[in-house]
Amino acid sequence: MFPIVAHEELAPKVHRMSVKAPIVAEKSKPGQFVILIVDEKGERVPFTISGWDASKGTVDFVYIEVGKTTCRLGSLKPGDQLAHFVGPLGKPAEIDHYGHVLAVASGYGASAILPVLKALKEKENRITTILQAPDRERAFGCAELEEVSDRLVLAIGTPGEDMTVSATRLLRKLLANHPQNPIHRVIVMGSLCLMRVISEMTRPYAIKTMVHLTPLMVDGTGMCGACRLSVKGNNRFACVHGPEFDGHEVDGWDVLMARRCTYADESVLQQSFQCRGCSQW
Repeated sequence: MFPIVAHEELAPKVHRMSVKAPIVAEKSKPGQFVILIVDEKGERVPFTISGWDASKGTVDFVYIEVGKTTCRLGSLKPGDQLAHFVGPLGKPAEIDHYGHVLAVASGYGASAILPVLKALKEKENRITTILQAPDRERAFGCAELEEVSDRLVLAIGTPGEDMTVSATRLLRKLLANHPQNPIHRVIVMGSLCLMRVISEMTRPYAIKTMVHLTPLMVDGTGMCGACRLSVKGNNRFACVHGPEFDGHEVDGWDVLMARRCTYADESVLQQSFQCRGCSQW
């Protein structure tokens, strides 16, 4: 069993949980994820690692209450225990000195991207971060992102427009100034829509754009094939070949997004995926 040592609400329906898992904490690296089972009758659910403390043996992750398992997580308190907590899984993010790095985050990505940005900062990169949120109430993680960013820009949505517009509007301005203030690498964590749109925008500029894909998965070790995706025409598994991929090489966005919508309520699809017309799925 894995004790919960801290549990806080970051925004409405958004929580950060810290779990005692010494072996996972000792081996975790930026960009990796864990799979947990709440109780013996629960399902396996993956979450990107948003932080860890090897000295205390704790691992943090952020989740949004959207289904039965995440709502069950939301009811737990420090002192309660998780039945299973496996990790770290997946390949770590690529970390090197690139120069000017642009990070774009939304939703859970606001916290999940932190370990990656901290590692990039240690490599003396200059970091500009765009934090996308539908409204200010759900724009969490600003203070932590400011600590690791040379510049943090909030992209707050406007009622009635799709959720990617505010972030892409800012990116368009940055790309217009690309020759004078070049961007050497882009990292995106958040919704599939956002990762896809950002990848399309940076392609003409040949700026390597890394996306962190978290499709539906079961075992997390490459055996089930549920998280497969097409990269340059080849099948890849997000759990063992990712979760970080070059967004310009992902050619199966439609399949990824269709699979993501499999268990979503129709009303949620209409609201969340209108930017790509994905509600047809």
